[in-house]
Amino acid sequence: MNRKRIVPAVITVTGLVSLFMCAAMVMRLPVRAPLGWVIGLIVFLLYGVYVIARIPRCQTFSAERFEALWRSDPAKRKGFFYRDHPGCYVILIYRHKPVLPFSFGYENVYAGQSLEVYRRVHNHLNRKGNGDVYADRREGKYIEIEIYPCRKEQLNELEIALIRRYRAESYYNRTAGGGKKRKRFGR
Repeated sequence: MNRKRIVPAVITVTGLVSLFMCAAMVMRLPVRAPLGWVIGLIVFLLYGVYVIARIPRCQTFSAERFEALWRSDPAKRKGFFYRDHPGCYVILIYRHKPVLPFSFGYENVYAGQSLEVYRRVHNHLNRKGNGDVYADRREGKYIEIEIYPCRKEQLNELEIALIRRYRAESYYNRTAGGGKKRKRFGR
C-alpha cells in the first residue's frame, strides 16, 4: 500500500474516534484511558492544521477587475503589468455571475502556468492566448481568475494539481500539464 494514503487515513480515523471519546468524557460517560484519547484528538487537530497550511493561497479577480488593475497607475508604475512573477492560474468561465463565493458551477475552465503569470492571463483575455477563453470573454460570459503565486521550481507540480482539482482536461486543457522543462539558469 502507498504510505502517503495510509498515514492520513489512520490519523483521520484515530482523530474521529478520539473526538467521539472526548465528547463521551464531556458527557461524563465512562471512558478507558482518557489521556490517550485526548492525545489522539490533538494529533488529529494538528494534522488538520498541517493539511490546511499546505493548500496554496490564491488571489481571485473577475476579468473586469483584473484588466482594471493591469495598469492602474502608469505614472507610479502600479498594476500587474509592473509586478509580474512566476505562478499558476485558473480561468473559470460561468454563464452568469456565480452566487456562491467559491468556484462551483463553472461552465468551462482553463489552467496554466507561466514565469510571468499576470502577463499570461492578460494575454488570454486579449486574444493572445487560448482562443476558447477569448471567445467566451467576447460573448460576455462571466470570467473569474485565480492566481497562485509560487516559485519557478513548483510550477509543474502546482499546474498538474490544479488541472486535476478542476478536471480541466475535460474542458479547455488538452494535456495533464507539467510539460515545461526549465533550464537550471535563466528561463
